[in-house]
Amino acid sequence: MQEMWKTFFSSGSFIPHGHCYLWQTPLVWLHVASDSIIALAYFSIPITLIYFISKRKDLPFDWIFAMFGAFIVACGITHIFEVWTLWHPTYWLSGTMKAITATISFATAILLVNLIPQALALPSPAQLELANIRLEAEIVERQSAETALKKAKDELEIRVEERTAELKSQTIQLEQTLLELQQTQAKLIQSEKMSSLGQVVAGVAHEINNPVNFIYGNLAPAGEYANNLLELTDIYEQQYPNPLPRVKEKLQSVDLDFIREDLPKILSSMKTGADRIRDIVKSLRNFARLDEAEMKLADIHEGIDSTLTMLQNRLNPKPDYPGIEIIKNYGNLLKVECYPGQLNQVFINIFNNAIDAFEEDNEDPPLPAHKTHSKILRISTRVLDGKWVEIRIFDNGSGMSEEVVEQIFNPFFTTKPVGKGTGLGLSVCYQIITERHQGELLCISQPGQGTEFIMKFPISVTRLTQK
Repeated sequence: MQEMWKTFFSSGSFIPHGHCYLWQTPLVWLHVASDSIIALAYFSIPITLIYFISKRKDLPFDWIFAMFGAFIVACGITHIFEVWTLWHPTYWLSGTMKAITATISFATAILLVNLIPQALALPSPAQLELANIRLEAEIVERQSAETALKKAKDELEIRVEERTAELKSQTIQLEQTLLELQQTQAKLIQSEKMSSLGQVVAGVAHEINNPVNFIYGNLAPAGEYANNLLELTDIYEQQYPNPLPRVKEKLQSVDLDFIREDLPKILSSMKTGADRIRDIVKSLRNFARLDEAEMKLADIHEGIDSTLTMLQNRLNPKPDYPGIEIIKNYGNLLKVECYPGQLNQVFINIFNNAIDAFEEDNEDPPLPAHKTHSKILRISTRVLDGKWVEIRIFDNGSGMSEEVVEQIFNPFFTTKPVGKGTGLGLSVCYQIITERHQGELLCISQPGQGTEFIMKFPISVTRLTQK
């Protein structure tokens, strides 16, 4: 084996290939230069192919380039051996290299033949260009579709926003309309209640007024008749000091002396009661004011007094209730242009709320001091700048928090238990003062400091409007 390798790499009895060229220097160097340049070209081509394959990862059949590279390198080596054998006749080694080159070239040729159908199946540049054009057209079409879709989406979003805003506006309008309907219904209910109350009050006043006038008108003649009868009995006693037994017995049974003393008192009490009933009837008629639906001149103090008379039963002391002290600080008011019936409605609502607050404090006082403090309802009136009337109604109850004061004139807001308050009274009062009388209604209150309602409206709404 060792001898074979020695023979393979030795020159043996061969002569260098240069003897074939007779060692002619130009001819020898022509072959040397040609083979060397061919070898360099062969060696550079695989390097270029390797660089090309490394940059084109998507290139199909990259293995064929490797085969071509190996074939070209082998060819380059054969040319190197052509130069080498000019001086060194190692023809076995040179032949072996050619055999290797032949094997690689034959394998490459066979693989290339099998590769031809697949290569032919690859699209031509024209086909690629046409496919590229179609692809670009498809891209443009898709871009147009995307643009149209985006435009449609934007338009849809705008329509949705517009529709949403429209629905929101309609919802707000419906809520406002519903609130107005509720307020209108509340006003109608309140007006109907006050109208019904006025009719009942006027009817009661009318029915009471006739018999009271009858009683009141007959009290004077009855007193006169009683005095005449008593004088007659005195004359009888003087003329007949010794009456008959039957008369004497009757005189003892009726106690004539007591009748002489008590009868004037009874007649006086009846007159006082009749006067009181007449005052109440007058207050009822003033409160009802069914004949005053339009604005006219009215006495504010008379309206307040009539309202207080209506509420006298709630103001009086009771076994478990100390009663409410009324303090009036009336100013020098002339008659005011107003809706008297509606103002009476304002007064009775505010007075009722104050009395309700006193009663709640009496049941569950927030502070121990309220048990001993007297309950005071103070009413003050005055004229401002000769143009405005100011009415202040103050109660020294438990007061209200700032949060409650901010909502007290809102429709349907109430701090009373369910079934006891509707939340309409003060709302209607606010509308009567601000809208009907073009004035102001304020509420000032703090917990433990009481509550004060301040209403201000012009003495003459007509003059104020004209100015």
